[in-house]
Amino acid sequence: MNSTIKVGTITNAQRSVRLLKNAGFKTQINRIANPGENDGCGYVVEIIGSSNINKAVSILNKNGIKVKGVETGDIS
Repeated sequence: MNSTIKVGTITNAQRSVRLLKNAGFKTQINRIANPGENDGCGYVVEIIGSSNINKAVSILNKNGIKVKGVETGDIS
């Protein structure tokens, strides 16, 4: 199962990927095609093949990355 975490900026997406990879998650950065007003620059981190999205969000929060939204399930 894949999930996405909305982080807004490319800088936060890059930091998120580094933190999550260090914690054992397989990740990639994607861009929202038509970002909304509250989506910042429109970057998300996709968590590939893990159902432990709560742990991923917790890691980001503990490291000062503001999570703008979470979508769980297959987004392909």
